[in-house]
Amino acid sequence: MKTNRIHRMPVFILVLMLLMQAPSMASNSTGNTQDLIRAAMVYNFCKFVQWPANDQPDHLVLGVLSNGIEVPDFSSIDGKSVRDLPLEVRTISSRKDLADCNLLFIADSPDIALQVAFAESRNESILTISELDDFCTQGGIIQMVPRRGKMRFFINRQAADDAGLTLSSQLLKMAKIVEGD
Repeated sequence: MKTNRIHRMPVFILVLMLLMQAPSMASNSTGNTQDLIRAAMVYNFCKFVQWPANDQPDHLVLGVLSNGIEVPDFSSIDGKSVRDLPLEVRTISSRKDLADCNLLFIADSPDIALQVAFAESRNESILTISELDDFCTQGGIIQMVPRRGKMRFFINRQAADDAGLTLSSQLLKMAKIVEGD
């Protein structure tokens, strides 16, 4: 019985951190609830990822890749700090923009140009995140999945390893691990 409580502690801590961040993010943003939850999750993912030693960023850049139909609002986390690193949110419109990113959120069904940018980011030290169906099985690292009013997430460990990223065991315990390309 005691071991179950110990194993639940990391989950409780992450949920608590997410809940503690949400009110301050909500007060600073006029975005909708889904955007606030999405932003809070991406923000917290950053806390549990280690970039390669030879590619340690002095700040984090979240690139938002979208074909413009429905661009999620990450303004609630723009300028926040993650482990003493400022987080900057940018809209990505070209391969050149992608070069500065540490995280890449792929917003909607990518057209050909977006598919190319995603494919090119796979073996770079970029944490790729999306809500697209089968994102992890197609080589993405984190797929956020709304289920029964809650946001769950899948992780493709091989894709993270290929990108040279180390994901915290606490994060991995909370995710459903999937295999992909």
